[in-house]
Amino acid sequence: MAEENLQSYLEKFVLVNLTKQELVSKVLHFQDANKKLTDDYTKLYQSKKESTKKHQEQIDLLNTKINELYRQLATEEVYKEHYKKVADLKLGNTFNANASWVDKIVFVLKEADRPLRSSDIIDVLLKNDISFRTITNKQKGLSTHLTKALKYGRIVGTKQKGQNGYLFSLPIEVESR
Repeated sequence: MAEENLQSYLEKFVLVNLTKQELVSKVLHFQDANKKLTDDYTKLYQSKKESTKKHQEQIDLLNTKINELYRQLATEEVYKEHYKKVADLKLGNTFNANASWVDKIVFVLKEADRPLRSSDIIDVLLKNDISFRTITNKQKGLSTHLTKALKYGRIVGTKQKGQNGYLFSLPIEVESR
């Protein structure tokens, strides 16, 4: 504390003993130093402001690229699903509304992996086939095609005691495929 007081006293003493020209020179020196520091601060502030603006532009550009990549990914997913459906149709892994009625019946039995009654087959066809929904009498409409499938040996009908109708299944050699 004493040193600070001494230093303050000496500074005041030195300033009092300076000539007018020396005092003006000191003030001009401090003004130049102040101007230089203000200019340096202004340049630093401007460069920071420009840097922030450039970073924001880069962030915006990267966000645009990310959104474009998301759109491309979504488009690719749509194409992938489309090609998967086409492949499944060609491989017989999915219901094909354009297949023959006998093929549709065989597909339903193959996917069910168990014997079905005609009413069960009708339920599946109603859910998956638009053209089947237009048939007025579903049982009669399906009966014709079941008879054809039985005739061609594509399915097997088994009569169960005490129940009306048949239980339809795939022949043994078709199931092993």
